[in-house]
Amino acid sequence: MLQILFPHPYQIEVSKLRQQLNEAHLAWATEWKARQDEFKIENIRFFHDPLWNKRNFSLQAAHDGATWFWRATRVFLTWGVASI
Repeated sequence: MLQILFPHPYQIEVSKLRQQLNEAHLAWATEWKARQDEFKIENIRFFHDPLWNKRNFSLQAAHDGATWFWRATRVFLTWGVASI
C-alpha cells in the first residue's frame, strides 16, 4: 500500500552514445576554457560633460524640454494629436 503512495525513485538509463557525447562535450569545454586568455576589466574613465542634459539629442533634454528643439517638437506633436 505504501509503495503506491511512495514509489521508488526513478532511474534514468542514459544511452552509451549520449554518455560519450556528454564526455566529449565536457572534454571540449575544459580544453576551450584552458585556452582562453584571462579576461581583465580595465578601469576606463570617461570625460564628464557638464552639459550632458542640455544636448539636443539627449533623452533627458527631451524629457525636460530644456532645448528649443524639444519644445518645438512637443508643440508640433501636441497640435498634431489634437487635430486628429
